[in-house]
Amino acid sequence: MERLLKWIGLSIFIGWTAAILVNYSIYQHATTQLTFVHPMVDGIIFMLIMLGVYIFIWKSYKKKRTTATVQLGVFGALSIVLAIVFL
Repeated sequence: MERLLKWIGLSIFIGWTAAILVNYSIYQHATTQLTFVHPMVDGIIFMLIMLGVYIFIWKSYKKKRTTATVQLGVFGALSIVLAIVFL
């Protein structure tokens, strides 16, 4: 089960990155306001951060479920805010 969870997180990251690279022409015409580097690079960095959060919460869940539940709620709300502001 642990291997499956790792592969799910990694597959989502790889799929997201592939989707961004396939749609490069769309990102070329995207606005660069509120971006750090480029809209495409920022999208990949954002998904890499989400992969890190996924792994962090998964490891917390193995130790204590209640802590992981609170972390999931906080990180979920924070990621929605970051997605609205930066992407």
